[in-house]
Amino acid sequence: MNIKEEIREDVAVLLVTGALMSGPEVAPFQEHIKKLVRDGIKNVVVDFSSVKWFGSSMLGVLTASLTTLRNEGGDLRLTGVTKKIESILMVTRLASIFRTIETVDRAVASFKTQPPDPAPASDE
Repeated sequence: MNIKEEIREDVAVLLVTGALMSGPEVAPFQEHIKKLVRDGIKNVVVDFSSVKWFGSSMLGVLTASLTTLRNEGGDLRLTGVTKKIESILMVTRLASIFRTIETVDRAVASFKTQPPDPAPASDE
């Protein structure tokens, strides 16, 4: 996995490329999200326009990253989602959890017009 980062105002745009199938391949993504949060960046757009397919490990990492960001008052938006990736989100019923937006520019702008969803309730 390769991650190219661009900061636009207070939003990190991550262009993801490479193999996204197994745990070792996708683990750097969650670490990257944690580093952004430590640096004060809480809103992230993930651009999958260079990815045709990903496995369940990436779904797990995306879900964990979304939770991390929402717990900090931020959010995660997806763009460049192919029909195959969209079908994975639909089958796993995660399509209702992740916001997918047509373009990176619109996804970045959406943080000004669509506030982040609330953090999931904890069981504590």
